[in-house]
Amino acid sequence: MKPHIALRSYDSSSRIERVARKARDPALKVRLKAILLRKQGKTPHEIAKHLLVSDHSVTNWINGYNDGGINALATKPSGRSEGNPKWDASIFSDLVRAIDAGGYWSIPRMQDWIAKHHGVNIPEQTVWYHMDQLNYSYKSARPHPTQGNKEQQESFKKGGSYRSWSR
Repeated sequence: MKPHIALRSYDSSSRIERVARKARDPALKVRLKAILLRKQGKTPHEIAKHLLVSDHSVTNWINGYNDGGINALATKPSGRSEGNPKWDASIFSDLVRAIDAGGYWSIPRMQDWIAKHHGVNIPEQTVWYHMDQLNYSYKSARPHPTQGNKEQQESFKKGGSYRSWSR
């Protein structure tokens, strides 16, 4: 049986309880509860059973606390470090005016237009999302197998395949 990890005494139990009460992050509260239980002499296995988490998680929390105290138990922020960029609404207002002037506008063409006229590169999904929010619908190209040939259209309607047609 391996020895249990000793807990460094950075903080008193009362300070840990106080931080846990004030914490808004529920994950931090659970981690602090694990540290309190360890201070009371519970084994990592007993703590894991009590908190309904894995032994591995409890061990990681104890090691984290030993390395950096309460601050090491805080949940790390997720997402991109630079955050989610907010695009200027005027970019899309200008794009709408250009689209309304006519022509076929694909998302890549919109991206090129934005880059040319506003000097920014906006991801495809972002352009699609903003256009959807402005009530512009996406229309994908559809094949036109009959190419306006009435004879082939009738053949197709009767169950024929446009792939087998000959000219």
